[in-house]
Amino acid sequence: MSQSRAEQEQNAANPVSVICVFNNPSVLAECLHASVKAGIAEAPGTEFIPVDNTSSQFSSAGAALNYGASLAGNDVLVFVHQDVYLHSLPALEASAAILMDDPSVGLLGAVGVTHGGQVMGLIRDRIVFSGERRSGLSDVDSLDEVLFMARKEQISAHPLAEDPELSWHAYAVEYGVRMRSLGLRVVVADVPLTHNSLTINLDRLAEAHAWIAAAYPEQMPIVTTCGTVHVPTRARTIPLFGRLFEIHKWRYRWLVESLAAHRLRKNAKAVTVLGDIRRDIDEICSAAGLDSALVISAIPSGLEATPVARPLELNRREVRFRFHSALAPDLPSLLRSFPADESIALTNIGFGGAGDIAEALADRQIIVGFHGNTGPWMLIGPAVAAAIPYYRTRHSTPFAMKAS
Repeated sequence: MSQSRAEQEQNAANPVSVICVFNNPSVLAECLHASVKAGIAEAPGTEFIPVDNTSSQFSSAGAALNYGASLAGNDVLVFVHQDVYLHSLPALEASAAILMDDPSVGLLGAVGVTHGGQVMGLIRDRIVFSGERRSGLSDVDSLDEVLFMARKEQISAHPLAEDPELSWHAYAVEYGVRMRSLGLRVVVADVPLTHNSLTINLDRLAEAHAWIAAAYPEQMPIVTTCGTVHVPTRARTIPLFGRLFEIHKWRYRWLVESLAAHRLRKNAKAVTVLGDIRRDIDEICSAAGLDSALVISAIPSGLEATPVARPLELNRREVRFRFHSALAPDLPSLLRSFPADESIALTNIGFGGAGDIAEALADRQIIVGFHGNTGPWMLIGPAVAAAIPYYRTRHSTPFAMKAS
């Protein structure tokens, strides 16, 4: 007798131990712990192991997570950040089943980077969908620390690195390089999540990358979500052209993004700026005095049913964010359905789509923006008044375009 689809999915599931080191109990409660509680009915075998580091008991992420691993009872260990919201524990267990069934895989994660620089694994990074979703496994150069998993027996034999030079950075990158040196694969699978990061910590990242490069020179360069790790070179005199390029590298990026901004302005016919809305949204909301905001992200056709596209509410600082998604053709009518006094951040839109949306919202305040890592985006409603002065800087004003 053939199995139903639900029975097949259940048989493919492998219970996991979710391990997290945390230093902010409120962030943990709002994000990771809340998502585990919300999904536990669908995955009753899931085990949650939070490791308290509020008093800096552990000197490195590896030390804290290895301690959590020693407490785990399931065969697959999932290491995850405190500010992650897991949209589907069954999807997590399905990926764990793939890991257990494929002995060639040494490390599996939610998001990684190929050697060519392509980000694999669809997640929501703050307020923007990031990465590419594919069925099956995608081999990558490295995995991001946001979420990765390995077999418990493997972690017992090869624990995460606890070296102080790695500290709180690149420990998944190092583990992937180490597993690859043992002939195992480093892969990304479909693990839908929202990374509700409130800060960007780059302290001692360079030191962590240097440690990895020195330990595994034969595998360099390695492309990561935080840049490329290279083998250190001997000190040498850098040609004048090279020094000038380093000094003015931001101008090259500004010019390239300016070309995109002019294309965007031509389509949308609105105030156009350069900026990373993922990084800027909190300050804009604060300047606007908002206590709530709506985020709507365009999602490609065929991905409507992915769990990461489901409605979600999360706090970011003092603002309650409501997250929604829709197909690009549906955005103009959807946006018209919200009142004019609603502040909306619109992300993952295309150049042509921005024009259609701007036309549909001709009677509302809008500002459009571009960044190389996020593509076009738009702000709608009262938040625009706070955004315009925020972006009145040299770096935010596209070339040959008047400051807003």
